[in-house]
Amino acid sequence: MLTLNNRPVICTLFLGILLSLTSCASKNFTAAKAEITAQKSSIVQRKVIDLTPKIKLAEEPQWSPDGKQIAFMSLDNPGNEEIYVMNADGSNLKNLTKNKIKDRSPVWSPDSKKIAFLSGRDGNPEVYVMNADGSRQTNLTKNPAGDYPYVWSPDGKKIAFGSRRENNDYEIYAIDSDGSNIKRITKNPGYDSVLSWSPDGKKIAFLSGRDGNEEIYVMNADASNQTRLTKDPNNNAGAVWSPDSKKIAYHSSPEPFNNNGYIYVINADGSGNTQLTNKGISQNPAWSPDGKRIVFESNRDENSDIYVMNADGSSEIRLTTNKSRDSRPVWSPDGKQIAYECFQNGQSHICRLKI
Repeated sequence: MLTLNNRPVICTLFLGILLSLTSCASKNFTAAKAEITAQKSSIVQRKVIDLTPKIKLAEEPQWSPDGKQIAFMSLDNPGNEEIYVMNADGSNLKNLTKNKIKDRSPVWSPDSKKIAFLSGRDGNPEVYVMNADGSRQTNLTKNPAGDYPYVWSPDGKKIAFGSRRENNDYEIYAIDSDGSNIKRITKNPGYDSVLSWSPDGKKIAFLSGRDGNEEIYVMNADASNQTRLTKDPNNNAGAVWSPDSKKIAYHSSPEPFNNNGYIYVINADGSGNTQLTNKGISQNPAWSPDGKRIVFESNRDENSDIYVMNADGSSEIRLTTNKSRDSRPVWSPDGKQIAYECFQNGQSHICRLKI
């Protein structure tokens, strides 16, 4: 398993999606690169606010689409993984799940009224949905095989997720947000895991090992026209759509791993694959709401910090200089702030800075 600062770079939703780090290394892989300086990134230190100073461990920040709240996972009080929510300024902290079994990985519905999450309370990992105040916690998937990564459709009507419920073959399924009308949408002998739904609702980006290594694919929302975008011997993952649904940012690393991994952007049709970063391990890219910038984490300056760059890879700026790890940045819906995981005194907190 690849690690960053001795921490697995896996977004595990119990088993989780392998967020591999990949790099361009084959004749089939587009050689285009942004103009990237070999010198260290410019440092523009922002004022950092610790939103969870009294929480011993807080991870997986998710900003509500209306910008009012941040949901996250915490191991603090009563001592196991729970879903919490707080106002964007850190006030009104509330434990929503209050369950003795692990609950984690909150994801907001597009209208900010519901939160999907993973729970093992029924004996195996399942996708649950609850109201934003924690009421009406409902198991949607109800299958003994276990169900894992998931994303909401932009209209909030469906949720895509991964499962091994048929012949232990990990495939992508879609289900209505009320738990009805479940449908298997990939049928391949290789591993298929959902990554993100395009903002216009027309396509789904997913990770597949069907061709021998992990590559980025896209398909129509009805599962038709499954198309491989990346074509190289590396591991490619973490695909996120640009706000206009025209491009996908992802991270990539070579095998064997040599402590490097880069951010790329590719057009939704597979053309124009462009390497944006070229130093250290860079991962977890996130588009700004206006599509003009990409925030990401990188260890290029000997520690995992938060960086931002223009969408073409230019004007790269280092935002944090924490001596410990900063990771998993997410934009506020208005594009003016970034929330992220920050290590403080050996504990993981949720921090916020203005951009």
